Amino acid sequence: MTLIKDDSTSYKKRSDKSRCQCCRMRTVNGPLVMTIVFMILIPSFGFISVVFAQAGEVTLKPVDDTYVDSYDSNSNYGGQTHLDIQTYEWQRIAWLKFNLSSIPDGAVIGTAALQLYTNVVGETYNVSAYSCSDNSWVELTLTYSDMPSYNTTSMSSVVVASASQRYNWSVVDGVNNALSNNRKSTTIVLREETYHASSTNQVVFDSKEASLYFNNDYSPKLTVHWSDVVPEFPLFLTPALFIMVTLLGVVWKRKIEKLSRATCAS
Repeated sequence: MTLIKDDSTSYKKRSDKSRCQCCRMRTVNGPLVMTIVFMILIPSFGFISVVFAQAGEVTLKPVDDTYVDSYDSNSNYGGQTHLDIQTYEWQRIAWLKFNLSSIPDGAVIGTAALQLYTNVVGETYNVSAYSCSDNSWVELTLTYSDMPSYNTTSMSSVVVASASQRYNWSVVDGVNNALSNNRKSTTIVLREETYHASSTNQVVFDSKEASLYFNNDYSPKLTVHWSDVVPEFPLFLTPALFIMVTLLGVVWKRKIEKLSRATCAS
């Protein structure tokens, strides 16, 4: 008589062993997967951030302002009480630089208005404002021959026709460009493109130095208004987030272990 070994028991044991290994894998991997998911998703929830959106406004005076003259291309006019603009056989161009460090990071800029006060208007001028990304110049050394290049597309244009008046230009594009590129300063260039026939006809604005010699402060001003601030995930909450994710992982692990034991027992 031939005896045939019945291996069904060993097959069953191997099957049970494989199933238990699978359960253990789920038990180990469950918390890891849960931790990864929460680390990705939780920072995106608005209630985590404590950086509240807040509107604001600031009025800035220039840190540097001057003008350059193509007729005297190597002359510097920094420290003068006036900013001249003229287009004749030569050209005079005004330069202003503002420090933007008081504007909070993430601010969504709504408006940015440059205001200048006219001292002399010899003829009606159409003055345009341009942006410049190069803030390396200073008013006491800038000349026409070494002035930085600037954007030749105007941000806005204003007809200047009367003396002793305030005029405003929208320069929001220049401010936004500076902030989006992490620059804490912005340069604004003012000039007239149209040729004027008389050498005596020009527009003269008060510079920031004018307030040092006159009773009224008519120096240039840049007023920036932001509607809100984009919230950022605060770094000091990172440890709390890690603890919360770890606790969730422990809870998840216990649930998986309980489910695994019930599965293996069946």
